Amino acid sequence: MSKKLFLFLFAANVALALVSWAILPERVAIHFGASGWPDNWASGRVNALAFIGLHLVLWLAIYGSPGLIFIFPARFVNLPNKDYWLAPANRERTQQILSGLMYRFGVAIFAFFFAIGLLALQANRSDPVRLNLPVFFLCLGLFMLYTVAWVVAFFRCLRRPAPGAA
Repeated sequence: MSKKLFLFLFAANVALALVSWAILPERVAIHFGASGWPDNWASGRVNALAFIGLHLVLWLAIYGSPGLIFIFPARFVNLPNKDYWLAPANRERTQQILSGLMYRFGVAIFAFFFAIGLLALQANRSDPVRLNLPVFFLCLGLFMLYTVAWVVAFFRCLRRPAPGAA
C-alpha cells in the first residue's frame, strides 16, 4: 500500500506542477518570507520545471536507496547494527524493511510537498499574492512530527533481534 501511495503522490505532485504552470501567470512567487509576502519570483515554466526536477530526484533517492546499500561496501553504509543487517543471510529482510520505511517516508514527503504546492498555487492566484502562513506552519509541524516518529521507527526496526527470535 505504501508503495502505491508513494507512486500516486509523486504523480500528483508532477501533475500539480504542470497544472500550476498552465493556470498561473507568467511571473509567479517562488519563495515567501516569514510574513507570508513573496520575496522571490520566477517564470511559471522555471517554477514548474524546478519542482518536477526536485520531485524526480526525491523519487529516485527514495525508490533506489534500499538497493544501494548492497552496492557499496559496508564501511560506506551508515545503518544501525549494520554488521547484522548487512550480513548476507539478512540482506533480503533488510531490503524489505528499508523499502517499507522509505516508501512511508516518501508518502510523507510527497504529501507535504503536495500541500505546499496547493498553498503556493492558492497564494499566486490571490490578489495580493500572499502565503497562508497558519496552514503552512500546520503542514510543516505535522511533517516534522511525522519525521521524528519515522526516525524512532527506523531505529526500532533496525535493532538487533534478541537471540532466538525469528
